[in-house]
Amino acid sequence: MFDFVPYLSFLTSGFGLFFICYLLVRFGKFPKVYGLIYIIFAVVFLEFYIYALTSKHIYHMLFILRTPNIIRIFLPVALFLYVRGMLLPYNQLKGLHFLHFVFPTLLTIGVMPDLFLSAAEKTDILNHYYAQNKYFITRPMGWIPAGFVQPVSILVGIVYGIATLVLISLTKKRQGADYVFINRQSLVWLNMLSTAVTLYFVLQLYQYLNLFINNSFDPPSQLIKCVIGIMLFTYFITTPNVQENMDGCILPKGKLFPSILEIYPHLIPEFKVDQVAMNLDKQVKASKAYLSAEYDLSAMAKDLEIPISKFPKLIKKYYGVSFVEFLNRLRIHHFLEQRSFFDQFTLETYMYQSGFSNRSTFYAAFKKYVGVNPSFYLKEMAN
Repeated sequence: MFDFVPYLSFLTSGFGLFFICYLLVRFGKFPKVYGLIYIIFAVVFLEFYIYALTSKHIYHMLFILRTPNIIRIFLPVALFLYVRGMLLPYNQLKGLHFLHFVFPTLLTIGVMPDLFLSAAEKTDILNHYYAQNKYFITRPMGWIPAGFVQPVSILVGIVYGIATLVLISLTKKRQGADYVFINRQSLVWLNMLSTAVTLYFVLQLYQYLNLFINNSFDPPSQLIKCVIGIMLFTYFITTPNVQENMDGCILPKGKLFPSILEIYPHLIPEFKVDQVAMNLDKQVKASKAYLSAEYDLSAMAKDLEIPISKFPKLIKKYYGVSFVEFLNRLRIHHFLEQRSFFDQFTLETYMYQSGFSNRSTFYAAFKKYVGVNPSFYLKEMAN
């Protein structure tokens, strides 16, 4: 009846790989995305392992035997640190946070001998498993006694999953209603991800107990795990704004929106009477060449006939900001000037017309200078 379960696991892992590629292409510039990628990779790997084990194709992939135990034990730590980094992007990791890795590392060292067994020894383990499913539980794993690694790593996963959900709840209470409102979509995603991983470990615990008591694999629980994984990936991909905050949720500010004039880069007061600075300011802003995505440091320096080695220093001197910030402020300013026409075309149209070449750079710059996500800003301005 459940012969399709191995192939559903294969489908889930394939969908997960597609999701990882999507994250790399769309959000590869954001460091925190790699924490999410590990979480998804761990789920993908565990599902692929189930497929290989239940379909017996693992005989052709002996190198993956025992590796799921290592992947699984690092998953809850990765989840907790990813969610923490998203909730509080300005709170840096401290030395104590690295203690989270002590137990997973020790467990990895303990399991290591099993990874280097010969092909014949691994085949013998599988033969015993298919003869009696409980064999994995009754056999020591590397230097670790039998029946220790799997249940302990699953219980650790459940504890970390619950701790992560508690962290989200406490952060929402601590930061207040503005924080929750501004970041509601990202918070929904973090709750969904944490809940999904926690349920994943709960279902693994059920499978382990069923194996221990009934000496058999439980297909329905595996089916539920696959559905949870596919729904999670689908939600992320089909919700365009869910990861505008890939570099972390926004902490509320005293003044919600700066004026368009505040975003526009202005000469430092002492240079407002400097002829060279005034000419540079006039040339750059009048030409609006920055609205071309190809317009970069070398192009601007060439247009103004200023040596490229000196140009960034002049920008810093006259405006008090880096060249990249100077350029992005000009582009965000132009984007906001068009806001009364936003109902005519898509957001991306105005984004590209403002000189941005991709969504990631645009969202990061918008959030940095305006203080909120574009979708939130536009909705509030429409009210």
